[in-house]
Amino acid sequence: MTDVQNKALYIAEQCRRAGMTLAGAAGVLKNIEAEGVWDSGNLEDSFNRKLGISDAQYVREVDAGTRNFVDGTGFGLIQWTFWSRKRDLLQFARKRGVSIADFKMQVDFLIEEMRRDFPKIWELCCSSNDPVKCCHDICRYYENPSDAENESNRRSADVGKWYDFLVRTMQEGAESTIQDQEPTDDEGIPIPKTWPPRTIDSAHCDGWPEIKLMQSLLALQGYGVLVDGIFGASTTAKLTEFQRDAGLQPDAVCGPDTYIALGIDKTAFGR
Repeated sequence: MTDVQNKALYIAEQCRRAGMTLAGAAGVLKNIEAEGVWDSGNLEDSFNRKLGISDAQYVREVDAGTRNFVDGTGFGLIQWTFWSRKRDLLQFARKRGVSIADFKMQVDFLIEEMRRDFPKIWELCCSSNDPVKCCHDICRYYENPSDAENESNRRSADVGKWYDFLVRTMQEGAESTIQDQEPTDDEGIPIPKTWPPRTIDSAHCDGWPEIKLMQSLLALQGYGVLVDGIFGASTTAKLTEFQRDAGLQPDAVCGPDTYIALGIDKTAFGR
């Protein structure tokens, strides 16, 4: 099985577990193929050229909080572009403590976003056995690219190959082999894994990736923190201010209670 087929099978597995039919999953696969070409770190090509920046550099700057992610450019598996959708994707990644380019995170976000914000498309993908209809409507109403109707027709005419692929792999009992492992960006540089996040304080945790995670979450809450990975006086002041506002002990120690108040799901800490 090729790398693309392995990624496609993983995406389809998650879609099926969430309730989609094979036709719905095939529609998702064709639209991902057309938009992000299976690359969760893929930045819109015109933005690469405009700023002279690589995909990997863009991802590093977004993860570090030094680049505005809500910038009107397409990014990721389905080339999320609209400001509120990119904002939600960023918040989803921050709460998980993973890179904005994390493949599995983006698959989960796609499913959650479609189910929450596009209920008619979600219902279609969970009930229809027509891959052409599913692909067309995902493109037209969920993706909504420029020249949407013609593009929807073009994609839906080619969705059969992914439907046939899913039928065949099901008959063969194949399973995806994507493993949880330390991710790297497209320049081979490790992306720090910060999940579940460890308790941090200014005295003992220099260089820990959780510092940037905490700073990013504080910034999303409106506390004006510079996301630089340095647990210095400014970060300490903003953290204690947040803790005080949230009714927590203002001790400048970021542990489970503070992470949860910042928006990380409590299940990350077994609660």
